[in-house]
Amino acid sequence: MEPGRRNSPVHLFSNFEVFMKAAVLVEPGHLVVKDVPMPQPGPDDVLIQVTLAGICGSDASFFHGKIVAPLPVIPGHEAVGRIVECGENVTRLKVGQRVTIQPNFSCRTCPVCLAGHENICPSKIRLGIDTDGVFAEYVKVPAAYVWPIPETLGDETAVFAEPSAVACHCLKILTPREGNRVLIFGAGVIGLLTLQLAKLHTAEVTAYDINPQHLSLAQRVGASHIIASPEETGRFHDRFDVIYETSGAESALSQTIELAAPAAKIVLLGLPARAYPLSATMIVRKELQISGSIIYTNEFPDAIDNLLSGRIQTEPLISGRVTLSELNRSLSDLSSPDRVKMLVNVSQNE
Repeated sequence: MEPGRRNSPVHLFSNFEVFMKAAVLVEPGHLVVKDVPMPQPGPDDVLIQVTLAGICGSDASFFHGKIVAPLPVIPGHEAVGRIVECGENVTRLKVGQRVTIQPNFSCRTCPVCLAGHENICPSKIRLGIDTDGVFAEYVKVPAAYVWPIPETLGDETAVFAEPSAVACHCLKILTPREGNRVLIFGAGVIGLLTLQLAKLHTAEVTAYDINPQHLSLAQRVGASHIIASPEETGRFHDRFDVIYETSGAESALSQTIELAAPAAKIVLLGLPARAYPLSATMIVRKELQISGSIIYTNEFPDAIDNLLSGRIQTEPLISGRVTLSELNRSLSDLSSPDRVKMLVNVSQNE
């Protein structure tokens, strides 16, 4: 028996083709739940039994064809599960461990990666887009991108590790100082997580969103002020020292420039659907600093620690729970005003 598979219950069936339930994206807008062959881990991989998955906005974009990749594929990249099989070269992890997944696999050899920017590796592989993801009973993942989670951290909290790592990364790029006036532009999942981390550094954190349900959640997790419409922004012009733009809305950058105080710093996390014109005049006149922030590098341990300590609240962000068979409807309805984070009980396939 191969050393890495010594205690694997899956290995007992290795002489037979084993199948699992998975939600397969066969064409844009159409998922099919069906039996597919269980993935076989290579020497540097682990096989994870998925217990809970999260639905992300990028999953919905992929579902609707706004992100293009070869099909069919199993989508999904936010998950918690247990290792059921380890490849022969895997020594850091073991069968039975509860884990979460860092779902962007960089090459780790190119100049970009070697400079510490694995998040923007030009060859990175995206779990659930370029390779089969977590909307399935099992998923194969390179062991280097798997993080153990404590047994004391519940599944419905631990499943937020990936989006929390996104928030941790943008706070690493720009950390507010005490006394800074912070604006969170967009109170979706990433905005609400970023808000909570910003509150650890300064008292005044304002949330701006046109969705009243999202603003209610922002207040629940610590927003000191809210802005509910473009008409309200006039009294906040030139106010904010630090701005995190998480919405990707077409008008977002021009509005953040108006709301920014002189010499303010702006971090852009939201990805616009298309390019839009921008006047640089106010950026120059105000001497603004604008940075981009995309996914994460080494922030998963910090994200897990923030979840474990309670510094990040996740329960208020959960809008509902679905099964694999309900994914088509959930992905179609993700933009509904009352939806923030939907979870997928993968083991319930009915």
